[in-house]
Amino acid sequence: MGSELETAIVGVNSEQQGLRLGIVIALAVAAFAAAGCAQVEQRQRLAEPVGPVMRTPVGGTIATIMKDRDLPNAFGRADIYGRTVDVGFTRIIYRGRVADGSVLVEQVNVDVQSNASTMTRAPVIYSGWTQPAVASSRERGVAYGTSRTVSVASPADQVAMPLPGAAQFTIPKQRSLTLPTGQTVEFIAAERHELIFRIVGQGM
Repeated sequence: MGSELETAIVGVNSEQQGLRLGIVIALAVAAFAAAGCAQVEQRQRLAEPVGPVMRTPVGGTIATIMKDRDLPNAFGRADIYGRTVDVGFTRIIYRGRVADGSVLVEQVNVDVQSNASTMTRAPVIYSGWTQPAVASSRERGVAYGTSRTVSVASPADQVAMPLPGAAQFTIPKQRSLTLPTGQTVEFIAAERHELIFRIVGQGM
């Protein structure tokens, strides 16, 4: 009887040790995964080309700055697949020329608020020789070798878009406009119905 009780106690202790070991391993894997991900960052990029001379009418776009941030995971770190979330854009619009030759522009800021995370999106893997692609504003593609990982926003994503903010201001004659992304807009000729300009890179 005593030996059977001793055997049972040993078995229970072994199960408890195995359970503790499993918990420790799971926590270690989770900590490793969290440490291996980068901090969530927000980025801005210019949609228009840099260099060529461009024209836009009154009410037309001079520059558009697209904004996105890393898709956060369950630990608040950046998604390991490189997926992103749209957070809005800034648009610079030509509003005409004033009497002293200054350029009148309007800056429109649109902010997008989203609860998107890796918990609301699941990756879909397509195998084959493919190229990275963006099918819509809520889909991102990242290519690795011969496969493409595409994340599609699920119905669980909730997006809110507050009313855009707008402000008008003038750029004095023969002056340029520095964009939030660092490039500079050079105004070549400002007419009442059209603006001729170009965007130059940083340091040019």
